[in-house]
Amino acid sequence: MRFSTLLRKELRECLPWMLLAAIAFLAVGGFFLRAEAYYENIRHYSRLSPGTAVDHYRLTYYSILNVTGPWLFCLSIGLGLVLGIRQFWIPNFTRTWPFLLHRSVSRKTILAAKLTATLIAFVISIGPVWVGFYWYACRQEVFPIPPTFRVFIEGWIFIMLGLVAYLGTALSGLSTAKWYTTKIFGLAFATVIIVTTLSQWTLVGIFTVIAISVAILLSLIFDSFLRREF
Repeated sequence: MRFSTLLRKELRECLPWMLLAAIAFLAVGGFFLRAEAYYENIRHYSRLSPGTAVDHYRLTYYSILNVTGPWLFCLSIGLGLVLGIRQFWIPNFTRTWPFLLHRSVSRKTILAAKLTATLIAFVISIGPVWVGFYWYACRQEVFPIPPTFRVFIEGWIFIMLGLVAYLGTALSGLSTAKWYTTKIFGLAFATVIIVTTLSQWTLVGIFTVIAISVAILLSLIFDSFLRREF
């Protein structure tokens, strides 16, 4: 079985959750974005007197996309948890690992197909909706003060945190230890990384923390998957 065949299989299994996340983000986020764009314009400009000087920070201290941030964060984390459970926990419960592993393909190829499918799922489900929201907020006829590019990057950081949650869920699912020992390490580590990332103020610090955590989780996942006796 080739990598492309495995990838299509994993994408088919991810498709319902991809669609659910995209539709939920588009519906709820779009509703709040439209409402906030309308009412914030009224509130913001009603506080400005004609002919008075306006400090720059008063125009940029608040982004209209802030209303979609919590929803994007929660959906990204939720999608990561669901896909991690679907790919690495459900086969344990249904005892279908032997059926998958006994095919004429290496374990590295199987794991690579799962990871690639999840990356694609995030990029083509939540990602395009976030890009659309940013484009909408940048239209001057809708909102005269566009969001900064940093806001756009922060949205993708939330999406990357969903991938961190996915990797932590996958690692815990592959562990054969008991819950009261080290099985929870993957989820606990991902939680610590997410909290640490949210406490960072600089983009360099954020990307550094995410890159290191992803490298650690991926190395542990590959080691567990290649060594485990299913």
